[in-house]
Amino acid sequence: MTSLEQVEISKYHNELVQDIRHLVQKYGRIMGWEVPELDEAEASKLILRALQDALADVESEQ
Repeated sequence: MTSLEQVEISKYHNELVQDIRHLVQKYGRIMGWEVPELDEAEASKLILRALQDALADVESEQ
């Protein structure tokens, strides 16, 4: 059985995905300003890892 909270958050899945994509693009642009020869694929991996670490920090606060 699905809880009401699970049903509600599932409505926001696509929006959350878009928000994460936006954050990766945002920090990719910032890194590109600082590192002109930036490897975009590697930068995206690093940014996603940093977002996962930040999420873990937030989770530990709960």
